[in-house]
Amino acid sequence: MKTLNASHLFPGGVSASRFESAKALACSLAESDSELLEPELVAWLDRPSTKASPVLEGCGGPNGWHDYGISHGGRLEVDVDGVASFIFAESSAFDSYAHFGPGPFRNLRDAQGNESVCRAGGVDCVPLDDWTSQLT
Repeated sequence: MKTLNASHLFPGGVSASRFESAKALACSLAESDSELLEPELVAWLDRPSTKASPVLEGCGGPNGWHDYGISHGGRLEVDVDGVASFIFAESSAFDSYAHFGPGPFRNLRDAQGNESVCRAGGVDCVPLDDWTSQLT
């Protein structure tokens, strides 16, 4: 996997805006990389907040996000000032869902904020819970 180390002058302020700024820079660098036709962000780490994606409950340790990125086709890692790292994979070999049109299911919320998965038109709804939320 190729690694780029990028330097960016972060604006003062909250760490969330610093992360978003680092992410924008990383995405821009991935888009301009000649080896990636269609870069797709597959994993990231925000060091100041220790947040990472994907969240791997019960496995992976502190570098689980990185191992996931590598094992899911990661071809480019962009590290921005040691503050955040992003792993990109090539997605051009995968077909998009656009040609399928809208799917038959929708996630809807009722007036109390409870989420359900329903067939298009709001029929045959099933409330989302810990088990059903893993199906969507």
